[in-house]
Amino acid sequence: MKLIVITPSRDMPLEQDIVVKMFENGLNTLHIRKSKHTTLQIQDYINSIPKHFHNRIVLHSHHKLALKFNLKGIHLGSIHLSKHWEYWLVRLRLKLKYTNIHKSRSYSRIQQIYLTENHDFNYCLIGTMYNNLTGKLFSGFYEESLLAAIKSCGKNLVAKGGTSEKNIETTHQLGFHGIAFNSYIWKATDPLGNFIKIIKKMKELGIEIN
Repeated sequence: MKLIVITPSRDMPLEQDIVVKMFENGLNTLHIRKSKHTTLQIQDYINSIPKHFHNRIVLHSHHKLALKFNLKGIHLGSIHLSKHWEYWLVRLRLKLKYTNIHKSRSYSRIQQIYLTENHDFNYCLIGTMYNNLTGKLFSGFYEESLLAAIKSCGKNLVAKGGTSEKNIETTHQLGFHGIAFNSYIWKATDPLGNFIKIIKKMKELGIEIN
């Protein structure tokens, strides 16, 4: 099962050091989501991470840096996928320049899973999937409909939102392609410690991490 960590939107103390330690402990995919960062700030962030880990990084913005640094891929937001005429150049650039790297997108509702896409996505994030307080499926997501969608939609779905150590097993049993973590790691007093808990839990459950 794919394990993804999404960065906090605002920089945290020692964040890049924590990211490097997560890479060293088994993280294969990091999404850099910094919507208010400039191109230079994102470039500095990438440069702070050893080059041999660059092929594990996915960018949510400033996508041209993915090509410059030979990163793993790019994540496409609503603007990138907009069908409005003023974004035609963005759509053209995506088709011409980003054909050979990973691409992902997000869904917020289960109905969106069945949309016909104009791009080929390696995986799609969906959520908020779980309630932060209970760890159970969030309102609007039900086990029966998720099982049916995952089986029939033909897309690799990754659960995000409200994810923690306690719903890894449920995510795996439902047949998700992967699970993405954000708040569970970055709002913890010990972010790396929580990441290690995730790794240990997945190994205990016999879940192969990719």
